[in-house]
Amino acid sequence: MIKVGIIGAGGISQVAHIPNLQKIEDVKVEAICDINQEKLNFVADKFNIPKKFIDWEKMVEENLDAVVICSPNSYHAIQSIKAMESGKHVLCEKPICLTVEEAEEIFKTVEKTKRVFMGAFPRRFLGETIVLKKLVNDGFFGEVYYLKASYLRRRGIPGLGTWFTSKKLAGGGPMIDVGVHMIDMVLYIANLTEPKIVFGATFEKFKDKAIDGGWPPIDTRQGDKPTGKMEVEDLATGFVKFSNGAVLFVEASWAGNSEVGLKSSLFGTKAGAQLPDPVDSKNPIRIYTETNGVISDIIPEIPKVDAYFDEVKHFIECIKGEKEPITKKQEIISVVKIIEGIYKSAETNSPVIY
Repeated sequence: MIKVGIIGAGGISQVAHIPNLQKIEDVKVEAICDINQEKLNFVADKFNIPKKFIDWEKMVEENLDAVVICSPNSYHAIQSIKAMESGKHVLCEKPICLTVEEAEEIFKTVEKTKRVFMGAFPRRFLGETIVLKKLVNDGFFGEVYYLKASYLRRRGIPGLGTWFTSKKLAGGGPMIDVGVHMIDMVLYIANLTEPKIVFGATFEKFKDKAIDGGWPPIDTRQGDKPTGKMEVEDLATGFVKFSNGAVLFVEASWAGNSEVGLKSSLFGTKAGAQLPDPVDSKNPIRIYTETNGVISDIIPEIPKVDAYFDEVKHFIECIKGEKEPITKKQEIISVVKIIEGIYKSAETNSPVIY
């Protein structure tokens, strides 16, 4: 039996991690930790978790095999490091950490402790990601040289006035919250690492207009006491050039007078793709290519998956030694570099060069 502890009893642990871990036969969610006593009691009762902790450092000293970190972003690095030093394997929610320095310390600890460390990026497990990744690896797209990634909301700040909007706890706004998903997904598909030049801009135009976006789900917010403060950007955008010459344009917003939704594009010398299919909303991908000199569109069949379940199942398989973590050191560091670079560039009004 693999015994797991959860740090953070918020929305993502209640919606994704705890229920899916409890579906796996030889896994037991043994402990949960949160500084919010009301929420801690509610979640422990809801999911029948036997051990409760206010202090995460005490929990990681428990007789556990693994820890899932779902706390505010600023705690991810120290909690990952302390958990691995205590002999625990770690599944850490995005954005993994706030700085490249923190990322390097995490992987020094991985090397020292030989524990499994995996980043929680569920979009890697989507059917469309699986299909595109295989096609890229097989050379179907040729050289992938340009990527676009977008995650836009119209009026949707998560947990308005909670840690999500605290600069100290979150490190940033929509770029580090939801943009991180899109950056990781397109870089993973395209096999891109080593960002060299990053230029970014941030905006704070909707502090008094944007309403709560409904995430985390209202029924997961027991005991939350929002301050109403909005200390981070409501929109961020970035331009990234990689060492091989490829380019990424990324944008993420919680609020704006704009279209909404998630979308990304891949441009290759042999073919390109767009997610979602802009012509047919029922299809997640449309591929643009040429067949025997004729410009053609392809609608691939996408496997049906449960991304959150497949993510935690993969983590457990890594603990058992059956698989290697899907998130690699250089991939995680590349994503951290891009987000850190966007914020630094926005602050200095200059490009960041790595």
